[in-house]
Amino acid sequence: MDGCRPLPEDLVVDILLRLPVESLLRFKCVCKHWYALIKSPSFIEKHFHHKNNCARLLVCNLKVAREGHTIVKSVVFSLLPEEIVPGVTPEQKTLLQLPRVADFTCVAGPVDGLFLVQKKFYGDDVCLGLWNPATREFRSLPPAPFEIEYFFSDHDHQFGLGFDLLTQDYKVVWIRVFWDEPGQGVYPRVYACVYSSCNNSWKHLTPEFPSSPTLSAPLDATYLNGVYYWLSRGLDEIYSIRSFDMGSEQFGEMQVPDIPREHWGTLTLRGNSLALLTGDPGQPMTSIYDVWVLEQQGIWSKVLTVQPHIDVHWPRNIWGNDKMVFEITETSQLVLYDPTTRQVTDLGFLLDLNIAGCWVFNYKESLVPIKRGNKTQGEDHAVEQIEHFFYTIPMDEDPVIL
Repeated sequence: MDGCRPLPEDLVVDILLRLPVESLLRFKCVCKHWYALIKSPSFIEKHFHHKNNCARLLVCNLKVAREGHTIVKSVVFSLLPEEIVPGVTPEQKTLLQLPRVADFTCVAGPVDGLFLVQKKFYGDDVCLGLWNPATREFRSLPPAPFEIEYFFSDHDHQFGLGFDLLTQDYKVVWIRVFWDEPGQGVYPRVYACVYSSCNNSWKHLTPEFPSSPTLSAPLDATYLNGVYYWLSRGLDEIYSIRSFDMGSEQFGEMQVPDIPREHWGTLTLRGNSLALLTGDPGQPMTSIYDVWVLEQQGIWSKVLTVQPHIDVHWPRNIWGNDKMVFEITETSQLVLYDPTTRQVTDLGFLLDLNIAGCWVFNYKESLVPIKRGNKTQGEDHAVEQIEHFFYTIPMDEDPVIL
């Protein structure tokens, strides 16, 4: 009887591409060839874009409790299933739980399955880290080398996470807006730095904005084809879009549809297009939202108008092409609303809306490595690292400046 013949290489690759990250991490131990294959950039990219790797809702739920005179935070990252049955509360999978965490501030992303997490210590001592929930790898970023005058008052800041298509480098751009103290001047100052994951270092940028912006955090990462976008609102209350090209490291500006000044707006992604969500949130049963999609540079098309028949609420994201996620103010629920059927599905979260809140992301798991060159990064070690990041005070260290 003939011995077993090995499967053709293309069939093996096709089977592996269909598997979740958790299985692939185990299968790296099968043989050296599979190890090299699963770690290869081409396989990682094909796996991320494979039809079996569907987008799912990932919820970061931040809660705050008072214990005596102390405010105690807890954070839970939960993943929902690919298919959510209308009217049925879905099962949640806990990806990370951080009880009694003191300095968790926010999370941004995802870009290719990676998140940027932030904690803030005393004053302006902000610490950042990159995290891949699927592989459980984590990397803390060195301090950014901002040189700020002592009399400046921190007014606003935003982050952007993206990918430099030319150098194959994940980058973080950090914009900070300051106001002079009274008597020192009337104009805000804008500073920026960009971080390179390949070099593990920051460098200064000189943003040349026509006017000083107030940048709103997007509902989802708005990185697309090498460029990150924020919605900006000037002192005249007129909206525009600021952008940062990860390759050229240049800032840009783009016009938006005519948004009434009294309306709320934010950016997100709808499929593979940049999308703008506008409306008058908070009105029970009568709020109306418009979804605009950027067809080409400067040309927007309204693709959806939604009037959710729900109680007082706040929009949290778009899922798929038309479903929307809302938090319900009175009951502190997180719900999924289908405008076609007007079906409301409770997602099973109890939110803390008084002080804290939640982030809702469209998430696809990824094999993208964070610690390049580290061939022995283990799951337990990665968990210790992200917990260490949030539960310890950083030691003083000199930032790397280019």
